[in-house]
This record gives sequence, C-alpha cells and structure tokens, in this order.
Amino acid sequence: METKQIIEVAHENKSSGMAREYFTKKGLSFEDLGDTDMWKLQDFINHECKVLLADKSYSMIKDLKVSRVKQDKYGWHLITSGSYFKLREGISFWNPKTNDDSITIGFCGWASGCNRIPFIVGFIKWCDWMANKEDSWYCKQCEKEMSTDEKGVCFDGEGYCSNKCIEDRKSEL
Repeated sequence: METKQIIEVAHENKSSGMAREYFTKKGLSFEDLGDTDMWKLQDFINHECKVLLADKSYSMIKDLKVSRVKQDKYGWHLITSGSYFKLREGISFWNPKTNDDSITIGFCGWASGCNRIPFIVGFIKWCDWMANKEDSWYCKQCEKEMSTDEKGVCFDGEGYCSNKCIEDRKSEL
C-alpha cells in the first residue's frame, strides 16, 4: 500500500483501516510511542489543518486542531477542538495490555469528509517520520531537531538547552 493511495481516500472512512495497516507496515508498534512522538504527530496534524483551512474550496470546521495530548493507562489520545466543540478524539492509540493484546488506533470517529483529511495525511507523514527517525525529536521551544542523551535531557550536541524543554513541555500536559 502506497502513501498516495491512502491520501487519495483520506476523506473516506476506509482510510482509517488503511492508515492502521500503514503504521504496521512501517514496523511501528504501541511500544515505540513516547511523549515527543505524540507532540510531533500533533504538529503534523495541525500543519495539515492549517493547509486545508487556508484552501477555501474545502468546507472544514473552523479552528480545527489537535489541542492537547493525553496519556493514561489505556493509551495515548490526541484531543481535538474546533469552532463549536472541544475534547473530541483526534487519534487514539489504545494500549494492547488493556485491549486484548492487540493495538487499536482510533481515528476521529466524529469526522466525515474533508474534516478527516488532516488527521489521515498528518498520521501518514508522521509514520514516515517515525520509521526514519533516529534518537532525535523536534523541540517546539527551540524550534529545531534535537538529540536526546541517555538521561532524557534536551541536548542539541552543543550543550544543554537553556529552556529545559522536556520539563516545560511535560508541565503543559
């Protein structure tokens, strides 16, 4: 299955199943997911929302975005808001240990048509990023790719980040 095939049907419900297959095909699993990965997925989706909101040929929900990332014993949840709603599922990764040992990824069940597109397209681009990333992550405060030392402290190869990025970002959750 090619990226282009999924993106072409991103507005259709069948794209959710295709995106799940793509995640698996890329060799990814629930165990691969961490804080910075979820923030990067949030960035990918929000970028795609901005692109489609700027294109007036789409009738999208105004102010659509992933507003927060939440983790609990059941998994990771990207929470979505729009002009007339808050706290809807954007994408959820369900913990296989609390879900019959099988990974389940939920995609914006509330959305139809073009409102699904940024979630599917952002997810596919994020899967490609996840499959190719090394020991690095994107620092929102520094606005650049960062590498992480063995203690999990923000480190860019020249010195520790003066913004204490990881701690600051975690306190936002």
